[in-house]
Amino acid sequence: MATADPVSDHPLRQRLNEELHSRPSIPVRPPARILHLALLDPSSQRLKEAFAAFCARHALPVPGSDARQAIVELGTQRLKWERHGEFGTLTLVGSWPEDLLAPSLPVPALLEEITSGLGAIRIAAADIRLVVDSEEPAPAIVERFFGHDDVAGGFVAGGTARLFTDFRIGPDGFTRYILLDRALTAARAGRTVRRLCEIDTYRMLALMAYPVAQAHGPVLGGLEQRLHEILDEMARASGAAAERAVLERMTALSREVERLIDANAFRFAAGKAYHRIVQQRLAELHEGSISGYQRLTPFLERRLGPAMATCAATEERVESLARRLARAIDLLRTRIDVALEAQNQEILEGMAERTKAQLRLQETVEGLSVVAISYYALSVLAKVVEPVASHLFGIDEAVVVAVLAPLVVLLVWLGLRRIRARIATGR
Repeated sequence: MATADPVSDHPLRQRLNEELHSRPSIPVRPPARILHLALLDPSSQRLKEAFAAFCARHALPVPGSDARQAIVELGTQRLKWERHGEFGTLTLVGSWPEDLLAPSLPVPALLEEITSGLGAIRIAAADIRLVVDSEEPAPAIVERFFGHDDVAGGFVAGGTARLFTDFRIGPDGFTRYILLDRALTAARAGRTVRRLCEIDTYRMLALMAYPVAQAHGPVLGGLEQRLHEILDEMARASGAAAERAVLERMTALSREVERLIDANAFRFAAGKAYHRIVQQRLAELHEGSISGYQRLTPFLERRLGPAMATCAATEERVESLARRLARAIDLLRTRIDVALEAQNQEILEGMAERTKAQLRLQETVEGLSVVAISYYALSVLAKVVEPVASHLFGIDEAVVVAVLAPLVVLLVWLGLRRIRARIATGR
């Protein structure tokens, strides 16, 4: 009995399934310190090469050529490298022997070993301290760790931890977070830490679109003013030459607007995508309020929201300018086309009049041609027929001419008409 061919997997099945398990969290228990670096690296190669070189020097597994992430064990610590679209990250997770509530702690040398000489640009850096919650009052912890009370904080992970941060960049270049573990499992602590790292990274990446939007303000104002002036000029334009000059100015302005859109489309689109990720990660924290402190979500959205709204408004302003320009160009082209059609109509009417005049002239010439040809034909024919008619029948020359004249004229007219008909039909 023949067996059926086995079902084959789609070539991408394994890769797509592994995507669900990519970028895993690292389980962590207190006391622990997590240092997270995000470095702009559009090629996504320099950080990977530096990480691979570090692994090779320390006899650690080197990531493969197509790897997008890797985790290596360093005693009681774990180092994770990840490659993203326009940036790469390094995350060091591990226990820490010193007091994690101390405001300032040294940055491990291995991070500097990897990043030194790399030439990448740091866009985000988070220093997260995970400690067991001693139930010490929040103001005392905040004052001890941050040195001020201008912080955001609240319960996270369904009330199983307290979180505080001031979202300020410290002297060492890191933004500090303190996570007080009340009843976190290692896995949930790892997920919470990962969300904090992503919030710190993506909020900065989202805000990269904001300076672009601010810089666009004066530029767009100038472009809109030029469009207003061109529209006024279009309203006053009279004649084909003036309208073509206005059209050339509009087309040049349209090119500038399209270049502006093309140069910044990615930044605005990326800003919106990063902002959505920040909002999702904030929602996944499942925050609860602590009396006297603003939660992370309203703290971030108080400024991040308006900044992203400015970016969206600027993007829409540019798109609106492009649409207005397109409508104005279409309107002006319609005016020019209508004027050209009117000119063409006048030309056609003039050609029709000239054709009629030529036809009348042709008919006149044709009538004269009949007379002239008939005259010469009758003269020749009379000289041939008259001697015969006079000698045989005694008919006078004048009678011969009178008899032959109508017949000759008719034959000439019919002959010319046939020639004209053959010319008209092309045969």
